[in-house]
Amino acid sequence: MIRNVLLAAALLAAAPAFAETAAPKPALIPSNKMATEAQRLDLNAATVEQLMAVKGFNKSVAEAIVKGRPFRSVEDLTARKIVSGDVLTPVKDQLIVR
Repeated sequence: MIRNVLLAAALLAAAPAFAETAAPKPALIPSNKMATEAQRLDLNAATVEQLMAVKGFNKSVAEAIVKGRPFRSVEDLTARKIVSGDVLTPVKDQLIVR
């Protein structure tokens, strides 16, 4: 009985160490921080599915982006009236034109 109690206490004490070595967390792009250039989604190369993953972009917006290529800048999306400035502003740091 005492042996089981000691084993349980040892496992509980080691639990935080096991939790830290579990599967690594995926790298997410914080919406409030600028993404690195490698993490940004290229408007001239992204697929419809990739574009739909951007917050505020639905299928029709993604298809309009693909149809409207090539772009010279991210701001072309608002200049060509594909998305409003309100939709683009929070996500434009996640986008790039190469």
